[in-house]
Amino acid sequence: MIYIEKKEEPVWLLEYKQNNPEATYDSESFAGYREQLRDELILEQHSLCAYCCSHINNDKAHNEHIEPRHPRNGVSLRSLDYSNIVASCNNKSTCGSKKKNEYDSESFVSPLNPDCEDVFTYYPDGVMEGNQYTIDLLNLNAYELKEARKAVYKIIKDLDKETIKLIYCQEQEELPAFYNVISWYIKNNV
Repeated sequence: MIYIEKKEEPVWLLEYKQNNPEATYDSESFAGYREQLRDELILEQHSLCAYCCSHINNDKAHNEHIEPRHPRNGVSLRSLDYSNIVASCNNKSTCGSKKKNEYDSESFVSPLNPDCEDVFTYYPDGVMEGNQYTIDLLNLNAYELKEARKAVYKIIKDLDKETIKLIYCQEQEELPAFYNVISWYIKNNV
């Protein structure tokens, strides 16, 4: 997981909410805006899933509500709150698809928390440790995610810090998949 710094709420979304004060994310009138919202989120997240950091695009992602829009305890008032929505990969066994409507705000580590990167550790075998509630809820130690992180670790382990930064850490529209491993490695091993 890497920290997602939310940008200003898009003007079109503000205008939609002003013109439709009773609307929710599930409103029929919002259906035509969901893809546009996903485009904004993917751009904001440098084409990485908010949770696992796999590469995403509009076809490989969905709009994910950190605080679920259908919580077990009733109705969310944050279904169109831009600061509550991120883009998540469509892997059915991990991330937002796995989380569904489960959520404990006291236990969950959000990618919108500036300290989220310091909560998790990544090992050469691909295992991720840290906040166990979040890891389990999102299934972040699923086999395919461990294998992908292991592959990234294998590529960068023999490079020096400056080379890693030069290759992977330049300001760019898209960050490399599993950038969370690269960022953690630079902070902790080199």
